[in-house]
Amino acid sequence: MSTARLKDIGGLRIVLIVLSLLSLPMVLFADMEPEGIGVLTAYIIPSVIVLFFFVLMLDALMNRVFMIEQPPEVQSVKRLRMWLDLATGGALLLVWGTFFRTLLQP
Repeated sequence: MSTARLKDIGGLRIVLIVLSLLSLPMVLFADMEPEGIGVLTAYIIPSVIVLFFFVLMLDALMNRVFMIEQPPEVQSVKRLRMWLDLATGGALLLVWGTFFRTLLQP
């Protein structure tokens, strides 16, 4: 991606997406004993994942709302942001959803 495209996406959104994607492999360690580093993978990361998911979905919704009645060049930037958010949210749901579903089992 070019630097102009990255600038259009925005720094905070890029950080949110990168942190979300970096958390995907952590699902393998989510059932560790909550001692030492296990506290991070058992308690902190799963709770932050829920926040990331809701922020990504809210951001996708707001990008869609702000696309209305805008010129095509503005719409293309907001559409890219929306699809990045939805793709990252889908990855979080697919990977972490299986972990959260196991928590609901008796």
